[in-house]
This record gives sequence, C-alpha cells and structure tokens, in this order.
Amino acid sequence: MRSSVLADVTGDGAPECVLAVWRPWRDWRTARWSAHPTPIQGNRDARGYSSHVAVLRPLGGGRYREVWVGSALFQPLAALTVLPGGTLATLETTYAAPGAPARALSLWHWTGFGFRLDRRALTVAREVQPDAQGRPAVR
Repeated sequence: MRSSVLADVTGDGAPECVLAVWRPWRDWRTARWSAHPTPIQGNRDARGYSSHVAVLRPLGGGRYREVWVGSALFQPLAALTVLPGGTLATLETTYAAPGAPARALSLWHWTGFGFRLDRRALTVAREVQPDAQGRPAVR
C-alpha cells in the first residue's frame, strides 16, 4: 500500500477506505478469449508489479468488504487523498521510476462503477492533501 484515506468517495454517506496499492500484475480474465493484447499489457514495473486503486467498506472488527478494485493503472499512483465532495485526487508517477516524485495531479469522480477522470495537471510533488478551501495542495 502506497497511500490511503478514509472518506466517502462513493457519495453514499458512509466512509470507505481508498487505497493506492501495488500488487503482482495480472491481465484481464477476458484476455484468454482474445488473440489481441489487452490495453493494460504494459502497465507494470520492472519487477512485474502494477498500481491499482481499491475502495473497501469497513465492516468493523478489522473486516472489510471490497467495493471496487480497478485494473492496472496506465500511470501508477504515488499518493492519493479525497477532497470535500468526494473528488479523488491522485499523484501519478511512472512505472519506470515509481519512487520518483509524481509528474501529474489528477482529479477523479466516482461513476457508480469506477472513476472518471475530470482533470489532469502536470506537477512535481510527493504529497497531496486538501487545503483550507478543499482544493488539492501538493508538496
């Protein structure tokens, strides 16, 4: 796990655990029925790990229910937070240098099944948090 936040990212009034995780790369299950490579084929680092966003519902007693876990991201995440109103703010790095400072700040909204990209801006940063006005602040 690279980054985590407890916030209502789905807009249902209950907080979720939103995680930036790295795990061994796996292709889509549907890839076995296609002769063509999937779009996520190159979304992994030299060790074979890929970056994902996971949304988990806390159940209490140290238990969680998976709400959603995304496919291997095209741009891996260095950090994430949730802004007021449920906007997911992420810092994106590269698979070639995942430990380097992020190269972009991206803002996402929950669609009911996954996230939709609203905006991406180039930046150099290692951390992202909401500022006093609820906007993303990077350092």
